[in-house]
Amino acid sequence: MLKVREAVVDFVSSSGPTIVFALMGAANQELICDLEQRGGLRVVHCRHEAGAVGMADGYARFGHNAGVASVTSGPGVTNTATSLAVARAHNSPVLLLAGDTAQGDLSNPQRFDQEAFTRLCAGNGGKITRPDQVSGMLRRADSVLAASRPFVLHLPTDVQEMPASPSARTPESPCSASPDYAPDHDTAVARAASLLAAADRPVILAGRGALNARTPLVRLGKLLGAPLITTLRAAGLFAGQPLEAGVAGPMGDGRGQQLFEEADAVLAVGTSLHPLAASTLSQRRVPPRLVRIDTAPPVNHLSHEAYLRAEASIGVQSLVRALTAHGLGEPVPWWRHVVGGPRDRRAANRIDSAVHPLDALEALRSLLPAQRLLVVGGGHAALSACQTLPASGPRDFTCVSTDFGAIGQALPVAIGACFARPGQRVYHVTGDGELMMALADLHTAVRYRLPLTIIVLNDHGFGQERHNLHRTNRPSHHADYTGPDLTTVARAMGAHAYRITRPDELSTLARALTHRHGVILVDVHIDPAYLNPASAHVATAMTRPSPT
Repeated sequence: MLKVREAVVDFVSSSGPTIVFALMGAANQELICDLEQRGGLRVVHCRHEAGAVGMADGYARFGHNAGVASVTSGPGVTNTATSLAVARAHNSPVLLLAGDTAQGDLSNPQRFDQEAFTRLCAGNGGKITRPDQVSGMLRRADSVLAASRPFVLHLPTDVQEMPASPSARTPESPCSASPDYAPDHDTAVARAASLLAAADRPVILAGRGALNARTPLVRLGKLLGAPLITTLRAAGLFAGQPLEAGVAGPMGDGRGQQLFEEADAVLAVGTSLHPLAASTLSQRRVPPRLVRIDTAPPVNHLSHEAYLRAEASIGVQSLVRALTAHGLGEPVPWWRHVVGGPRDRRAANRIDSAVHPLDALEALRSLLPAQRLLVVGGGHAALSACQTLPASGPRDFTCVSTDFGAIGQALPVAIGACFARPGQRVYHVTGDGELMMALADLHTAVRYRLPLTIIVLNDHGFGQERHNLHRTNRPSHHADYTGPDLTTVARAMGAHAYRITRPDELSTLARALTHRHGVILVDVHIDPAYLNPASAHVATAMTRPSPT
């Protein structure tokens, strides 16, 4: 007779993932064995539950299937909280299989309302309390994952052993999705096309919701003579395109900021226009005319003149057809002075007393392959990394610390990326403060001999908080942390490790990057006094009062 946990395993194995990231405990040990022996999944044994979920998140970001993780009950679940919130903020399809205490075991010290807890963190989930719920619960999970959202499935140990119907193996098809466009679609398209056709200096901004619309967006850019900018989450979408103009907001290289300052019309596709991306638009005395394409109504403070409720590719293709019918003339390349100009170096105030982070990052950039997998983490360190290291493709890059404003999550995401893209080296740029938070799973990367290169911009503490304290004339020593010798720690775990403490040692980077196998850590001691100009923007965005 098919057991409930076996039905769950059959569902997972038939859904596409080939790996499960797990930390075993009493409430999920039988499930983990079934995932490997019955489902044929490779089990990656992690050092911490947060790392397991973070790896599943990275697997989903850099691959084409949902990421799967499994943890035990009680503290195993509570340890996943921030990683689930990060996956939710990024819209990552992550399935967490959580063991739970037996329903009648009221005295178990790990007993608590796991479902309510994870709903706050992940947003979606459910608990199977009877065998007849299996098919419906798996159908719910399938639908949520298909919408690129995390789902937590709680499995009490007694229910796992109960018999399930064979029909529970394969859930019914998900409920019908909402329409790809609104009933007034044609009217909205005509309005948007008229506004864009009349613009002299149009700009196109694509967010993560536009990842499937690259081809029609490029065609639209050519029709309008509009440069193509992305949000940080969509970085790399237009890599290699002549119209590509970088990333919007202070974490871009500056071109997007200048284009927003000069544009008279902006088409925003698949983006919420977060303040970090759209601050230039909101600060303009006379803002540009705004056209938006998204599946959800806009909710922020920026007013729009036309809105298409549509999936990105459908909405953009509709605009292309409408603008083609307008018979537009040859577009004027108004943006050439920005797109073709030098990279903005507004962050280049030099510091000679130690390694300048920009020098380290420029050296790294010159050594990286043209197509590379890049995971950026950290607080203050992430600002310079995002400004300096362009993405080679939309599934080749992620900045983890911008999702939920959390640090300590990026190393597991980088490890998950290694499993999602076997045979390709992943480059992880982070800070010392963040790395220390996830240090245990550095050993996971070593144990599985992953092709992972970690560049630590080590400012001996928490740089963003240090500069925040300076700005408010508060004692900054609270952000200073004396850490261990990271190279000694890395070597003790089995990694190759290098230390750079002076500008004349940056040539060590080239030697470090010659390794073809295994984990490499490069500890670059940067000047903690360096202040990235984007730091103040981030501080403002994190402390902005609620709108009235």
